[in-house]
Amino acid sequence: MNMHYEKGQFVGYVTVAGPRSEVPVPNRWYLRQCSPGCDARVIERLRMLDVSAWSPTIVRFIDRRTGKVAAKPHLGKRVEKPFLPGLIFIPDFELNSAAMRHGVPDLGEFLRVTVSGGGRVIERSDFMREVHLVDEYTFASMRVVDMAVLRDIVNDENGVRIGRGRRGNYKPGDMIYIVDGDSPLFAFAAEVKRGIDSRGRLNAFIASLMGGVSVDLSETQVEPA
Repeated sequence: MNMHYEKGQFVGYVTVAGPRSEVPVPNRWYLRQCSPGCDARVIERLRMLDVSAWSPTIVRFIDRRTGKVAAKPHLGKRVEKPFLPGLIFIPDFELNSAAMRHGVPDLGEFLRVTVSGGGRVIERSDFMREVHLVDEYTFASMRVVDMAVLRDIVNDENGVRIGRGRRGNYKPGDMIYIVDGDSPLFAFAAEVKRGIDSRGRLNAFIASLMGGVSVDLSETQVEPA
């Protein structure tokens, strides 16, 4: 039945049949490996299977003549590359989906992080013992708050490029950015834990990656935040 409604008129409501669809919210995102150069292909296959996944990408506009970043987007060719090549982020609510159980071409195993190594003694006889080394590990994952930081970094990087070639006399507690475009840690913020040594290297702590990771970097790979 067609009704003509006028502005200001009071109306009722109708009940929609069927349950309301709830949008799942992840608590953690797990890192899963993929074949080299297949990041975009894997993401597309997962989307076709209605599986949520994310591969952060960096967009650049490259001048065809010089091969360098163009002064303005319309003056260059659009090039998109993975921010963390070979890694795909999978939300926890997708871990047991049918598509993930059956396998996806070019999608590898979950990234594992070794927690500790130990030994287990197996008694064979009164005179012989056999020792098996056992590594305890956990699956690499990131909290929602850490993912928000990562998304902010990627968004900022796709807006205004980080990196002007500045150098600094770094000391513990200083904040820096990793500006080496070939590094998988490119554009991450980190805190200096050990200043530059005689070899021009420093140690920094990345709090937003997998619960915290310490890395050694060259002074040419970083700049002051």
